[in-house]
Amino acid sequence: MSEAAEGTTLDDEVVEAAAGAKPWAVYLLHCEGDKSYIGISPSPQERFEAHRSGKGAAFTRANRPQGLAAVVWFENRSAASSMEARLKALARAAKLEWFRGFTSATAASPATLGDGLASLAGKRR
Repeated sequence: MSEAAEGTTLDDEVVEAAAGAKPWAVYLLHCEGDKSYIGISPSPQERFEAHRSGKGAAFTRANRPQGLAAVVWFENRSAASSMEARLKALARAAKLEWFRGFTSATAASPATLGDGLASLAGKRR
């Protein structure tokens, strides 16, 4: 018997492959105090509402979100998570510049991780 048949938990990537990967978004929130927050979600509008109601990250509880500023869709959770980590490593100005220049991906036509990585070329850390 395989581990899945025995009832053990599969990791997210295996579950995505089995279920047909669904797009995930990397989103940017503008928060109080001229601050920004980057996160990922398959439902960014719902996640924004959760942040606004105080059920989001500690950062957004301390710095109330003012608006969902940008959403960029990726082909799966793994790609979105990888882009989120890379974006969070950038200086704030470079993060904002990336979101301004890479907004064409939609849930119906999500970007690949390769697209996202190529778009980071030349961004300052």
